[in-house]
Amino acid sequence: MNLKTGRSRHSRCAQITAALLAGVCLMSKAPAQPAAPAVENRFLLIFNTSSDMKKRLPSVQRVFDTMLASNMRGQLQAGDSIGVWTFNREVHTGQFPLQRWVPENAATIASNILRFVGKQHYSKKTSFDALRPYLNWIVQNSDRVTVVIICDGESAIVGTPFDAGVNRIFLQQQAERKKSRQPFIIVLRSQLGSYVGCAVDSPPALVNFPEFPPLPQPPIEPTNAPPPPPPPHVEAPPLIIIGTKAGTNAPPLAPAPVPPMITNQPPPTVAAPLTNVIANVETNAPPPVAVLKPTNGPVAPPANPVAPAVAVQVRAMTPPPENSGWSTKKALVIGVIFLVLAGVLTVLFMSRSHKTDHGSLITRSMTRSGKPPART
Repeated sequence: MNLKTGRSRHSRCAQITAALLAGVCLMSKAPAQPAAPAVENRFLLIFNTSSDMKKRLPSVQRVFDTMLASNMRGQLQAGDSIGVWTFNREVHTGQFPLQRWVPENAATIASNILRFVGKQHYSKKTSFDALRPYLNWIVQNSDRVTVVIICDGESAIVGTPFDAGVNRIFLQQQAERKKSRQPFIIVLRSQLGSYVGCAVDSPPALVNFPEFPPLPQPPIEPTNAPPPPPPPHVEAPPLIIIGTKAGTNAPPLAPAPVPPMITNQPPPTVAAPLTNVIANVETNAPPPVAVLKPTNGPVAPPANPVAPAVAVQVRAMTPPPENSGWSTKKALVIGVIFLVLAGVLTVLFMSRSHKTDHGSLITRSMTRSGKPPART
């Protein structure tokens, strides 16, 4: 019983260990997910201090309290920076210290900003031309920025992609806003140096904030997995356009050039016309060769002496000897015939010698001794 219990415990430990190792391997092979890019949200509040805005200051204070109480409708997060500018015909920056948004200190931050705005000197007219270079600089040097402009709408806005739409709203609602002593609130949003949204609101309506587009994701870190094989290269037939219709029929292939036949005949010569000017046919060609034609009698000189006719040989090549191949064959045939005749004559000669010497051995011996053979 103890043995069985020990074996079961060992098997369970082995299974747990194998499962942990498999999980670690899978986690190591999984591709690393790119971290979400961290950007700083910046808020810039720009208050118009023209003479006409002094009558609208109580409405500005109420609108601003509502905006901060709602954390800019949830857009303002803890740690975001808040800057404050003022402008009329001039732009004033750096007069109010930069604030870091802390939701617990919302009332204090709002009170400090409103106190600063109330102490400003309201005079002159509104000029967006003076504000444009400052606004473009802050947009180009911020990852994300939300610009809230509180103004009277007495001057046309310039320097943004939304100028036409904003100025049209100014003209449509300017008289009614002035009568009710309510300001215009322009919300501009930019990301990575470019404007991405705009909204124009009229209190007591709530302020709208356009959504930021998603930030581009960083490139995914490469893994150790081998790259997929490249697709096979398929060559498509060329496109041929005939008239107004297109087809994929390839043009017929040109016939292969036929190599010139090599013969033992010399190339023909071309007789040049009688002229005093000789043109060089080819710089690498051999010099022209004069060809004299035989005649049966003396040739009278022509009436007008001119240069003799000259035949210019174009790319002349020295022909091989005419009897180089055929003479060798003839020599072999004649040699074989001579060998056959010599063999026949040798056989005839030997056969004739055997016929003349047909006596017996005794006869030949007596003949050699000088005695006639005995008759039988």
